[in-house]
Amino acid sequence: MGSKSFEALRELISKASQDELLKARTLRMVKTYQFRPTNAQPFQLKIVRGSLSVEEGEAQDPVATIIATDEDLASVIYGVADATQLFFMGRIKVHGSLYDAQELGILLREASRTR
Repeated sequence: MGSKSFEALRELISKASQDELLKARTLRMVKTYQFRPTNAQPFQLKIVRGSLSVEEGEAQDPVATIIATDEDLASVIYGVADATQLFFMGRIKVHGSLYDAQELGILLREASRTR
């Protein structure tokens, strides 16, 4: 079993994958996001032309790497915490494209509404 944030993202993506609006929004995307909880194992989110999947381990060439505690990542994924606020508080760090990380935040918010 993975970390709290891994399980939260897997659950969210499983439910959000049924949402036609979210599928349409990600139809042209081919991106991988790396998550590195500071106190848990790394995992990745792959978005490939409307198909979303979550896998344990390191991504080869992520567009963005998000680093935070497992608890902070889970809070963002569940829609309890605001990723932008946590970023400016220094509790979330992003390596790579800030634009893609921000786009991911929007997708997570939209997906959490489908729950």
